[in-house]
Amino acid sequence: MSGDGGTLAQDAAVAALCAKYGGDGRHGRHVAGLARRLFEAFSPLHGLGQDAERLLEHASQLHDIGYFIAAKGHHRHSAYIALNDAQLADYPADAREILAAVVRNHRKRARPGPKSWPKERRQAVLWLSALLRVADSLDYDHTQAADIAEVRQSGQGFEILVRGVDPRPAAVRLAGKADLLEGLVGGPVRFAEARR
Repeated sequence: MSGDGGTLAQDAAVAALCAKYGGDGRHGRHVAGLARRLFEAFSPLHGLGQDAERLLEHASQLHDIGYFIAAKGHHRHSAYIALNDAQLADYPADAREILAAVVRNHRKRARPGPKSWPKERRQAVLWLSALLRVADSLDYDHTQAADIAEVRQSGQGFEILVRGVDPRPAAVRLAGKADLLEGLVGGPVRFAEARR
């Protein structure tokens, strides 16, 4: 992405696209905040820069816009819109392809992108997808109640301490959404309620 002017134009384009397709802006912004927190916590492992963080923020805001077309397969519809809507014309083509891949991967099986993409690009897609999947699962009910208090290493894996919600009732869903992240960090990712 190119400079602050380009970034601001892209921010505005993403906001306009969300408004155009009636996306749940509060959910998208909350998921973006959770995803940023995860991005920062895992930055020593993924090594991605600010451009990738901005892509993650935008993917978080756009991941549910496909509901405009249909609930079934909305992840695919969201990716299609992100890739093809003229509202995002200011996005560089390669960044837009990554954005669409991450949006698609927030549900179901994650794909790193075409084999013709460079390894680093495919790895970035997997990392951003993994972080979006976990962030989205923490606000699955769209209440914006969950907050990440801390992410810490625990044995061979990581523990994500959550405030605002009790992760135990959602343990199966959270574990299912953390599978991609577990593969990337090389160990289990567990969720626990943060002690006050």
